Amino acid sequence: MLRHARVLTFLTWLLGLGLALTACSGGDTTPIGRPAPVSGAPVPTAVSTVPSTAAIPPAPPLTNNPLTGGPLVSTPVIAVKVDNSQAGLPQYAVADADVVYVEQVEGGLTRLMAVFHTTLPMDVGSVRSVRSTDAELLPVFGVPALVFSGGAGGPLAALATTPTVAVSEDAGGAGFSRISSSPAPFNLHSNLKDVAAAHPDLTSPRDIGFQFAASDPRVDAGPPATSLAVSWQAANTGFTFTDGHYRLERDGIAQSDASGAPIVADNVLVQNVTLDPDGTVDSVGSPSFISHTVGTGSFTLLRDGHAITGTWNRSAANLPTQYLDAGGQPVPFKPGKTWVALVPPTATVSVS
Repeated sequence: MLRHARVLTFLTWLLGLGLALTACSGGDTTPIGRPAPVSGAPVPTAVSTVPSTAAIPPAPPLTNNPLTGGPLVSTPVIAVKVDNSQAGLPQYAVADADVVYVEQVEGGLTRLMAVFHTTLPMDVGSVRSVRSTDAELLPVFGVPALVFSGGAGGPLAALATTPTVAVSEDAGGAGFSRISSSPAPFNLHSNLKDVAAAHPDLTSPRDIGFQFAASDPRVDAGPPATSLAVSWQAANTGFTFTDGHYRLERDGIAQSDASGAPIVADNVLVQNVTLDPDGTVDSVGSPSFISHTVGTGSFTLLRDGHAITGTWNRSAANLPTQYLDAGGQPVPFKPGKTWVALVPPTATVSVS
């Protein structure tokens, strides 16, 4: 009997030890963000390469507007997908955006993601559909909204893994209207004040990686850059430096938005990116793409009529991008508005 009691006591101790070890062991962890692409390695589709970024690391206090370098304002960040084809002209309120991204989409065309914070216009358009590139771009802003018309399953699923508030016309989102002066699908517009009112959980922007300086000797030492032309497979974007700003051009014609305001930028950033099919095709079978902004690559920054080159790197979708010169120092953006051209290897760039 004593022997049986000792065996029972030993087995009970083993069972308790196993339970204790189980309770103390950590669960599975999944890294946030997408690692830098490895040359020659296969890249998964967009839905799997944009993991959840719900856990946002704390950010240091801001001393100026992280999008413009100007004074801090308390308004939220609202990005809008805007048509960038000839059929979608004129564009409404694009001149008011703090940052504008030019993304390649299917068929070699481009689409804009215009980011508003300093000003929330009451009429932005024309509003178009979401793309996978947006899901990788937006988490660094904090909790922004993305205003769009709708989208395919892959890009919608990728966006759903991020903190971004999806404001879709297809899903009955607030702030949409249609104008009579343009045909569908180029007649959908958005009132960003209505969007902000409907989503009080939106945040002001966090640091996205821009560091600002009114002047810098590296700028003066850079080569002249008064003209830029970027050609995608079926789209062109150009800028000419005049009156201290870079004026947007199409086919050599200076552009204004529907209000008559010239569309200008204080910085034009050519960011070289990798481009991968995201698994979505359009109605005629053309594949959609994701432009990867997590990873590393080269860039050229145009400001004040000069160019600065360097290397960008971003280790995760909820972390800022570093823009470093050849000496490893952050490059200085000029306070003001910025256009970012996400340029794949298939596009051509001319700076003069």
